[in-house]
Amino acid sequence: MKKNETAEHIENICDFKYLSETMGGKKKAIREVIDAFIEQVPQQLKSINDAIAKTDYSMIKRFAHLMRSSISIMGIYTLVPILQEMENLGTKATDIEKIKKLNEQLNSISNQALEEIERVKPNYI
Repeated sequence: MKKNETAEHIENICDFKYLSETMGGKKKAIREVIDAFIEQVPQQLKSINDAIAKTDYSMIKRFAHLMRSSISIMGIYTLVPILQEMENLGTKATDIEKIKKLNEQLNSISNQALEEIERVKPNYI
């Protein structure tokens, strides 16, 4: 049962409806966005991780903000409040421990989303 629950959870991280509507259902355009996302998100995560390691609040704020746009187009709505809170804390330059906890969630959910996107990517040729 737990395996199915986990698999179901992973499958529901991304909502491709918004992306499909935005791209007019054009598979080639959707694939281009997917490919860009797969390339950008690991770099964005690394930038956030590096900023947190340096306790660089302005960079935490900047990369959390940038990443919010990336994840929104892919319909990863569970990350929006996490990134928003990271951005807010970065703006206030406070509570690095809370940022670290939020970052753990960010990395975990982002990696699950990347796995999911890799699974559906062949559908958009």
